[in-house]
Amino acid sequence: MKKILHIIPTTDYGGITTMIVDILLNTNRSLYHFDFVSFNKGPYHDIFLQQDAKIFYEEYITQQGPLSYIKNIYRIIKQHQYDAVHDHTGYRAVFTLLAARLAGVQCRVLHSHTNVAEEWNHPVMLTMLKKLSVFNATQLVACSKKAGEFCFHKKPFEIIANPIDNTKIERISNEEKRSLRKKLKIQDGELVLGHIGRFVQVKNHSFLIELASNLKQQGVPFKLILIGDGPLEQEVRDLVKAKNVEDCVLFLGQRADIIKLLQLFDKFILPSHFEGFGIVLLEAQVCGTPSIVSSTLPREVDLDIGLLHYLDLQGDIDCWLQQIAKKNVKLDEHIIQNSIINKGLNVENVTSQLCALYM
Repeated sequence: MKKILHIIPTTDYGGITTMIVDILLNTNRSLYHFDFVSFNKGPYHDIFLQQDAKIFYEEYITQQGPLSYIKNIYRIIKQHQYDAVHDHTGYRAVFTLLAARLAGVQCRVLHSHTNVAEEWNHPVMLTMLKKLSVFNATQLVACSKKAGEFCFHKKPFEIIANPIDNTKIERISNEEKRSLRKKLKIQDGELVLGHIGRFVQVKNHSFLIELASNLKQQGVPFKLILIGDGPLEQEVRDLVKAKNVEDCVLFLGQRADIIKLLQLFDKFILPSHFEGFGIVLLEAQVCGTPSIVSSTLPREVDLDIGLLHYLDLQGDIDCWLQQIAKKNVKLDEHIIQNSIINKGLNVENVTSQLCALYM
């Protein structure tokens, strides 16, 4: 059996963790065992434990310092004798991969899930971190072409897209939708727009509030549902108040019923400046929910079934408003499922790709 140590940012809800949970649940346990190092405890913690995985929580490197972190990771690797270390933190992986190299781990995977630096954005520091991370890795993997080019520059890398586990997509009835609308106090005839993402700069919540302001000025009855949390939440709440759309915007925080909510939305809107992959867009398409997204987002997530609409953030906002107003067309579920398989985004295929890295 191969023992693999994954380094993930959090066990909270999010694209990377969701991907890892799906992979874990579909991995042959007689051949592979996964353990985890993480920096934040979240609701996926219990799921990992139920799958017999160990979770080692570390303080952020900026808090404990690089030397202390390297020492701790080295100790964990030596104590549990891992065959591979797979770091999902991109350009910040240098310290993990160095510890793994010093510990004699022959398979060291550097996985890029983003095409933007949310921190360490000093150009000299960022370049150094990327180069050192790549230098200490034996395999380079990215969730999209843009994410790979961002982290690895001109070095060759393998693209392994984030998968979708179709078995977890439970269709909700019209009655359940009506019940959910009632719980959220959404009136009959109101258009339901949704966004899922942390309150951070890259997610571009200010653009969403500008859309809400324009819709209200035009007299469109709607609710904009914002799901997630993050450091800029209060700033967004203040903007909602300043734009006088408090009666139109709902803040739901972290939710476990994402799939149900995606089916409630008439339109899912993701105006991010950047996304490494955007697993939530895959989930939205599988739910049959049309999505309006910024043109900077990777095309690898598009199932090519007409549910993703790419628009320029710098273009006329009326284009976004017109797309929001368009009537939805219901797709046959078989079309969606066939596209997932044809694109190789089914979880079984991606699990096989990922596990092949550790051979």
